[in-house]
Amino acid sequence: MRSAQVDGLLLAIAREDRGLTTIRFAELLSQELGRRVWQSTVSRIELGDRQPGPAMFAAMLRVLRCEKSELLVSESEARSA
Repeated sequence: MRSAQVDGLLLAIAREDRGLTTIRFAELLSQELGRRVWQSTVSRIELGDRQPGPAMFAAMLRVLRCEKSELLVSESEARSA
């Protein structure tokens, strides 16, 4: 069984809905995690080239103030992939 995957498009939409650029989002994630998060990392996740680890995903939820179900690929989409 595969772990749940972040839907990059949903992440980008949630970020943009909150008025955050990828640069600002990376800065806020850096503050949450206590380590540097690069803008390119955020972009790669949004493009689907990479998946966040558990700590990064939790930080994203806190920064965006959203539920995990709002950012995950739906089960039907995951099955067809």
